[in-house]
Amino acid sequence: MTIYTNPNCKKVRGSHILAVSCAHCKTFIAHYQKVGESNFVKMYNDRIIEGAMDFSKYHGAIFCPNCNERIATRYVTKMDKKEAYRLVPSAFNKRKV
Repeated sequence: MTIYTNPNCKKVRGSHILAVSCAHCKTFIAHYQKVGESNFVKMYNDRIIEGAMDFSKYHGAIFCPNCNERIATRYVTKMDKKEAYRLVPSAFNKRKV
């Protein structure tokens, strides 16, 4: 499996890195910079460091490359008009790196 780096990624101060994987088959999905200790509900496109799919291209949703389960759906946030992925609660696992 190839790992794609995200060209839109920006370093965020005070963040910690999460490894996101599929809950069904445990396949790696992405490394993400999480800020704060709140719940992990969405992933902003500019905080994704690298992933199993190319995040520079437009994707309507994130699917697992192994089992084709839907992990997240793409949308634009209301407050700051940024592109993000809304995660399906039972479709992913996360751990600190």
